[in-house]
Amino acid sequence: MIGSVLAVGFALAGLLIFERDLPAEVVDAQYANAQSQFLRTDANDRIHFRDQGPSDAVPIILIHGANGSLHNYEEWARTLSKRYRVISLDLPGHGLTGETATDRYDMDTDLGTIRAVADHLALDRFVLAGHSMGGGVAMAFAQNSPDELLGLVLVSSVIPWRPRSDDPKPIGDAPPLDGNRNTEVNEQEKPKHRNSSTLSLFRLPGVRLIGRHIDPALLAERSARSAYGNEEMVTSALVQRYIDLSLREGSRGALFKRMASRANRLTSPPNFAGPVLIQWGSDDTWTPPSLIQPLIETFPYATVVTYDEVGHLPMEEIPLLSAKDLLSFLDSISLEMNKKAKDDTIGPGSGGCDTIIAGQRLLQE
Repeated sequence: MIGSVLAVGFALAGLLIFERDLPAEVVDAQYANAQSQFLRTDANDRIHFRDQGPSDAVPIILIHGANGSLHNYEEWARTLSKRYRVISLDLPGHGLTGETATDRYDMDTDLGTIRAVADHLALDRFVLAGHSMGGGVAMAFAQNSPDELLGLVLVSSVIPWRPRSDDPKPIGDAPPLDGNRNTEVNEQEKPKHRNSSTLSLFRLPGVRLIGRHIDPALLAERSARSAYGNEEMVTSALVQRYIDLSLREGSRGALFKRMASRANRLTSPPNFAGPVLIQWGSDDTWTPPSLIQPLIETFPYATVVTYDEVGHLPMEEIPLLSAKDLLSFLDSISLEMNKKAKDDTIGPGSGGCDTIIAGQRLLQE
């Protein structure tokens, strides 16, 4: 009798916490748009990306974070593409890219995805921006291929060369930074709230065994509320997007395989001497502002901007203000390219010949 009751109890619990995958074609139809493109690689992987803005402008590739997608950058893409070429993509196991044919989700696979899209679009050099986990991917690309980058943008980034046990506790707040190279982050501020991230739970071996079947709806809203500094942004549509993309067939299994894989992790700070922009929310509890300091030590001439009362996703929480700061960064790169193009074109003894201006498009106010 007791065994029968327990069996029924476990069955009911399973109905409550487990959820089936959604067919890929259903999710794709819901979340692809007119700008969506799909690239089939030599390894038979399919990559979802978007390419917006003038094709002759300075290109920037946007890399999302863990459990995110290119949808996190939609507001930025709308603003930035008025002046620059904006490429956003879904990393393997995420968004509409989904699971890979090789079933690998390590750093090499992420870097290969960026490389495949850049080669497909014939990009010689570009700015690379990464959010959270995507910041770690961007820094690994900068380490491997620094000459291909015009600049590096790190938004609420992880520090991939630091062991997880060395990461600061996600409870601190930091004052706004002014972009000076000697800026120090105050790590003594008292916390406003603690991180309620569920990622640490998902790393438990027992949870990994059943994780690919767990209904993400049980955690999606709570996780979103802890990530976004303004809880009013956590709408039912936003939460549903995270749920649907997580339920896309193969994506939950890919997530747990990614978390289990620590291969090819960046083990030392990248040796990148180009321009760097660091953007952070002062109320970020997922990657707390105390992580800015090791980035300043790595990139001492970086421009650092923090935003008051903003959480882990500045590009969604304050899209216009954060995009404005990024536009200023891109403008400086574009102006430097223009200057170099002019110097190379005129040259000694070239007289008054016309110059070729490298792509900056000004907004018509």
